Amino acid sequence: MIRRYLLHERLAVRFVALCGLGLVGMYASWALAYALLPEAALRGKSIAVAIATDEALGSVTAEFIRIAAINLAVATFCVVLPNRMLHVNGYPLGYLPPLLWFVYYGALLGSNSFAIPLPHRLPPSLAVFARSGPYEIAAYCLVAASTHAIAVASSPRFFSLASRPVEPRPLFMEGIDKRGIAAGVLMLLAANLWEAYRIVLGF
Repeated sequence: MIRRYLLHERLAVRFVALCGLGLVGMYASWALAYALLPEAALRGKSIAVAIATDEALGSVTAEFIRIAAINLAVATFCVVLPNRMLHVNGYPLGYLPPLLWFVYYGALLGSNSFAIPLPHRLPPSLAVFARSGPYEIAAYCLVAASTHAIAVASSPRFFSLASRPVEPRPLFMEGIDKRGIAAGVLMLLAANLWEAYRIVLGF
């Protein structure tokens, strides 16, 4: 059933299925991290540390440009490019990063391991939807769902060296839901602006 919804012909169904699965993973990870991990256990232990900073730039505009540039690059190289490269057992490869990011974000919430930490750890609740993180990852889900049919190769499973070209080779632009991509980028930029506003003004 999950497969049917993740690969549904309608974009809205694919997006809701992918994002919903990610949110389930986020809350599970959040609850486990809150119960089992010490505070700040994951701080400084990811690749994101290389591009993150614990000091805001001087204005909301400058911070927004920095955050948006990073997130647009991530959407391109970690979501769209994998979707173009490969389907694994029929699933677009670009579906995987947003799901993992939801899980990792939940672990960050549960252990309060952000570069700019929260005043205190949050137990699992709906309060997270006042933050930009879920909307950023949801935007990645929308981008992934909008580019699900562009792969040029397919593989029967992960960690398999066996792959074959997709025939006929799908044209990149014809396989993209352009309205979905536009909505995903707008959602991402809106979340980035909210994040920049909160960082610079300190709340």
